Amino acid sequence: MKRGTLKFLFGFALILTIALGSFSISLAAEITSEKIVTDKKAYDRKEVSVIGFVSNLKLKTFTGGNQYTTFVLVGESGGRINVFIWGRSNLQQGQKVRATGLYHMNMRAGNLTFRNVIEAKDVTKV
Repeated sequence: MKRGTLKFLFGFALILTIALGSFSISLAAEITSEKIVTDKKAYDRKEVSVIGFVSNLKLKTFTGGNQYTTFVLVGESGGRINVFIWGRSNLQQGQKVRATGLYHMNMRAGNLTFRNVIEAKDVTKV
């Protein structure tokens, strides 16, 4: 190959790598809370996305001042899974949302342990 062609291909590959690297591709599996609870080990530390209704919404603060939000996500057929979000949330009781994040059978945050919980990186209205 000619030297100019190699430079072009290298430059093109570099630009393509930079461009694709700037996109965030979510590999979260759309799943129901019932399915996760039925097979907890299969989903432990996996990214998931679950749709349901906000219940038992609590806005709290750790002793050190870090704020967090917890709620129970109730699925269409009544399945329930806990959700943990760092910081304050503007969610409302009964609101239909999609929670996307890492599922944990057991998760430590501060001096607390949360069980059967999605550590949400994103919660959006549906």
